Amino acid sequence: MTFSATWTPGPEAVAGVHQSGSAIPPGLVVYLDPDSLAITPPADPALWPRFAEFLRQLRDGAEQLAAVVEARAGLARDGDDD
Repeated sequence: MTFSATWTPGPEAVAGVHQSGSAIPPGLVVYLDPDSLAITPPADPALWPRFAEFLRQLRDGAEQLAAVVEARAGLARDGDDD
């Protein structure tokens, strides 16, 4: 299944790990204000290493984009990882 979407986060947007229950692995949830997106691990634990690799790619891409946005906005990084 192919799925494409574009969202522009609102002023109250946040992201974090969300645990739905003890039997289900946690997922990454992006609350976009007002919409939300959940990225959950595959049901098959054999696929989790590839999922972890994807999450690291997502992290790295987000860091690169944050640096571009900050640079274009004239913001200086203070070196802290918030």
